[in-house]
Amino acid sequence: MAKDNLYRVVRTMKLLIIGDSLVTGYGVPSGKAWLDLVQQGCQLSILNKGINGDTTSDVLVRFSEDVLAHRPDTVFILAGTNDALRGRTANFIYNNVLEMIRLCNENGIQPILILQPNILIEPAEKAHEDETGACTQASHTLKRYRRLIEDYCIDEHIDVIDFSKAFTEADLSIEPERYFYDGIHMTEAAHKKVADKFMYKFNVILLQRKQTGLIIKIDPLSSGK
Repeated sequence: MAKDNLYRVVRTMKLLIIGDSLVTGYGVPSGKAWLDLVQQGCQLSILNKGINGDTTSDVLVRFSEDVLAHRPDTVFILAGTNDALRGRTANFIYNNVLEMIRLCNENGIQPILILQPNILIEPAEKAHEDETGACTQASHTLKRYRRLIEDYCIDEHIDVIDFSKAFTEADLSIEPERYFYDGIHMTEAAHKKVADKFMYKFNVILLQRKQTGLIIKIDPLSSGK
C-alpha cells in the first residue's frame, strides 16, 4: 500500500478519548496539552470527551452519550486517578473500567486503555497538605489497579498505552517538579513526553493491526527540551 494511502487510513479513522483532567490537559495553556500535540504532530482528529475531576463512575454515567452515540472506531480510556484520591479501591476502579470495555466490545468499538503516570508522593503530599496521607494511599491504589488491568488486558488482547513509561527513573528523582507541578498533574515538559509516548505506541498498535504506516514525528517533541 502506498504511503499516502496508509496516512489516509489513519485520518479516516474515527477516534475518541474519554476520561478526566489528564485528558483535558488541566494546568497547561490551550494547545500545549499532550492530546493537542498528538493531533498537531500526527494530523489525527481525536474527539476529546475528558472532564476535569471525573471518576470512573462519572465516566460510566456519560459513556452512552459521550462514546456510544458517536460510534467511534476506537476509544481511548484514561480514568481512575480521582477515584483513588477519593479513597475508592483498586477493585472499584478496575470493575468500572471493565464495564467500559464491555460496552465498547458490545458496540463494535476498539478500546485502548491509557494508564496514568504514577503519583509522585512527596510533591503531591506537599501540594495537598490538607489531605495528608491521601496521596500516598491513592498512589498505592493506582499501582494495584495497574496490576489488575494489565493482567486483564494481556489475557484479553486489549492494547495499553502506559504514560508512566514516558519518564525515566532519573526524570522523576532528579527534577520531579519539571514534570509534575503538584505530583499529579503534568507540566508542559511532561505533556511533550507523553505525547511522544502516545504517538509511538499508537503507531505500533496500528502497525500490528496492519492499518497504517508511520505516523510518528521524526524528531520527538521532548528531545532537547
